Amino acid sequence: MKKLIILLSVVLFCLSGMAKDLGANWVVTGEGKIDCKKITLGYNNARIVFENGKRAAIPLSSISSYTLNDKVFTKLPLYKDGKPTNRTAFMELIKNHGELSLYKFSMCNFVSSNPEDKIYCYFLYKGDKLHLALDEKTLPNICKHFGLTCVYE
Repeated sequence: MKKLIILLSVVLFCLSGMAKDLGANWVVTGEGKIDCKKITLGYNNARIVFENGKRAAIPLSSISSYTLNDKVFTKLPLYKDGKPTNRTAFMELIKNHGELSLYKFSMCNFVSSNPEDKIYCYFLYKGDKLHLALDEKTLPNICKHFGLTCVYE
């Protein structure tokens, strides 16, 4: 009986190890999806550590999306006042609903005395095209539509 319990415990332990998701972090480039252990963003490059411990630097211009701290970031065109700026930026995907995706974009608050302060902008994209730039008035309604509780930051 003891041998059966030990054998069953070993089998369950092995199965739990196989069920662990090894590719929690990833980077998508033109060559495809790369699973990695750690991602550090720099000014021009992203430094990644592979699962086997090897390191590499990938230019940010070649990355289309990545995960960091269980959040998905996608490179999308930036818009200002509803017009394209010919720039792209990584935005945090909040949630998808049908063809629409809700994104959060953070930038430094240069007016604040605290360098850690951020300004958050929320955008609704349809594919890679801006559908709606959100403000304090429109964000709560969109959050309800997406089934989210809304706290405007």
